[in-house]
Amino acid sequence: MIDRLLALLLLAGSALFTGCVNFKPTPDHTQIYVLAANVEPSADLTDKPRCYVGRVELPGFLEGSRILSRSASGTVVSAPRARWAEPPSEGLPRAIALHLQATGRAHVRAHYPWSTRDTELINISVQFERFSANAEGLIEVIAQWQIVGPDGAVQEGRYIAPQMHWDGLHVADY
Repeated sequence: MIDRLLALLLLAGSALFTGCVNFKPTPDHTQIYVLAANVEPSADLTDKPRCYVGRVELPGFLEGSRILSRSASGTVVSAPRARWAEPPSEGLPRAIALHLQATGRAHVRAHYPWSTRDTELINISVQFERFSANAEGLIEVIAQWQIVGPDGAVQEGRYIAPQMHWDGLHVADY
């Protein structure tokens, strides 16, 4: 009886493993995109204010690595075979730091996820209200920002990006 049970288990196991051997790999055509990939760094940042870019706040549905847009009915749609290289909550602080340095106006010493231990740094925080495209092909970037100086002085404002159009097809344009 035990011999039959052992033989049956061996037969079932070998059938299971032979089914796995016949799978053929399929290429992954997913395209990976990085925010601020083409930003040129500024050559000289001496005597520029030293900054830290904190963790950005995003609407919860933007926390993953999918590239999303909104349809006419308001549903969120994921771009097929396209992903962010890193979640926007991590990629956006890096992109903001790169853009600040590219202007030559700030020397960004660190950005999220690295902690800031230097109290002499200016702290920059950003809260995005929108960071997606809509059904009409408009890319919407709306954010509130706050800058806190080493002395505790606070400056804040709101940024609304100029109208940018997207055809809904070419994710690189997004």
